[in-house]
Amino acid sequence: MIFYFSATGNTKWIAETIAKGLGEETADILKSDPAAYTFGPEDSIGIVFPVYYCVPPDRVMEFAKKLAPNGAYTYAVCDYSNYAGHALQDLSREGMALHNGYGVLMPDDTSVFGLTLDDENSTLRKLREAQPRVQEIIQRLKLREEQVFDAWEGEQDPEEQTQILGGLYHSGEVTKTEVFSVTDACIGCGLCQGNCPAEAIEMQDGKPVWAKTHCAMCAACINNCPVEAIEFADKSQGVYRYTYRKFAKQI
Repeated sequence: MIFYFSATGNTKWIAETIAKGLGEETADILKSDPAAYTFGPEDSIGIVFPVYYCVPPDRVMEFAKKLAPNGAYTYAVCDYSNYAGHALQDLSREGMALHNGYGVLMPDDTSVFGLTLDDENSTLRKLREAQPRVQEIIQRLKLREEQVFDAWEGEQDPEEQTQILGGLYHSGEVTKTEVFSVTDACIGCGLCQGNCPAEAIEMQDGKPVWAKTHCAMCAACINNCPVEAIEFADKSQGVYRYTYRKFAKQI
């Protein structure tokens, strides 16, 4: 079984591609109850997640802690637009102990936060380069490698970066919802509410309202909005919105 957390489609594509290659099934972490699954030594458990500030999203970590492998083969695959730090090691240490983990460089979906790492050309390049990387991971998973963590950890000390950036993320300093707003273009479809992993959005009078002070800062609401009605302060104005589905058509 492969569990995934996906805001804009990157990790969903990775999870489904690996599942096809291994003959496994996939399940969305946001729609799954970890207590409903039973595993044993003959099984394998995969967790596919995006890296936020060098750490796994809170919902991923919470989910992993509740899984009971019972001897199953465990692994994780993370995707990142720059570097992973020790996100895989962090999940193995604090969530579910892993036999191995791999990383995939994918397009940046946080351009709308003013953290632009990609333009449309580099986005397409990353998507093309990710395909053989995922196929490589599939073959390595078939070998059931042990104690391998293969991801680009960055040029600086990865453990230190994970502690610093992860600490910033967990502190809430970078996850405040007060910077979100909605324009008159909103059509009240409710996709943003349904896509929010933090359940921070409520529909009131047909418009989204951020009812919680903090969220996951996953960019799902902004990037998936069909009419681009959600803004992040003034940083998202005029910035292209990314979803895997939209750009995959151009590969």
